[in-house]
Amino acid sequence: MNWAPTRDIRFRATLGTSYRQPSIYELYGGNTLALTSAIDPCSQASTYGGLKAAVIANCAKAGVNANKFTSAWSGQLPVLSGGNKALRPEQGRTYTFGTVITPRFAPGLNVSVEYWHYTIKNTINTVNPQYILDQCYEGLNNSYCSSIAPRSSSGQITQVSSVYQNMGGVKTGGIDFDVSYPIHISMNDTVVIANNMQETVSYLQQNSPGGAWLNYNGRMIYSAGYGFPRVKDYFSANWYHGNFSLTYMMNFTGGMKLNNGSTDLTAKTNSVSHVSPITSHDISVGYNFGKWHLDGGVNNMFNKAPPYVPTGVYNTASGLYAEEMIGRYVWLQAGAHF
Repeated sequence: MNWAPTRDIRFRATLGTSYRQPSIYELYGGNTLALTSAIDPCSQASTYGGLKAAVIANCAKAGVNANKFTSAWSGQLPVLSGGNKALRPEQGRTYTFGTVITPRFAPGLNVSVEYWHYTIKNTINTVNPQYILDQCYEGLNNSYCSSIAPRSSSGQITQVSSVYQNMGGVKTGGIDFDVSYPIHISMNDTVVIANNMQETVSYLQQNSPGGAWLNYNGRMIYSAGYGFPRVKDYFSANWYHGNFSLTYMMNFTGGMKLNNGSTDLTAKTNSVSHVSPITSHDISVGYNFGKWHLDGGVNNMFNKAPPYVPTGVYNTASGLYAEEMIGRYVWLQAGAHF
């Protein structure tokens, strides 16, 4: 639905449903056993706060003395992953509403604000191995214990099953703010300024059908190496001078609390309990001559290092901070139009 009472402002809204059949790989992908970032609860029972006693008791049932036990896997555990032919389709509902402002007194200025919300049922994904372990050993959901194979004779975990499954659901919503404005300096010079800010208002995830809804908004699920920052911002300024262009870009990712999949870490129990916000900067230049176009630039200009995340593999979250993991780098490319 779109309604424009004047040429300066437009209101819009959408309502939709979605349906996603499992992919071939999600259904029939072969199972693979590999070391994945996760920590045996029996090796860190003291970090579970009020649930420490429950963890120690459940470790004892598994034949492990949590007060003396040391894991041989050092931040990683053998995890079975792959397809599941019993998967059902995902179903979702989405709605958005917002406004677009294009005032006549500032030609080219475009400002939009959009609220979005979506709900997904029967989400197809894999359960974080750390969440499986914690739910079992904390005694919060014993059904997850069936995904953990019997321990070895020395008490070590031999396998955690984390194949694709219908996990439960996701409920999330947020606000997007967009603004762009071209500034015509001369006949040959134009500067275009743009900014996109995304604020996640809520992110609730249900990891099993009928299970608890967990608040992951502003949380970094450290053992899995992914997170849900409340705020992300992308700013760019482009200068166009005839065939020449210069672009500056800034990326901001907000800070997050460290979470083990079900519980936030705290400063009392862990030396690191938060991930700091991070800002990186890129710059590039381009030039057109005839049918050819040359571009070059420097990404992560100030060699910003990614924040520390105790994943046991990369020590950061590769999905969020891939460019910072690479560090400062220079690139050059050429293209042609035919």
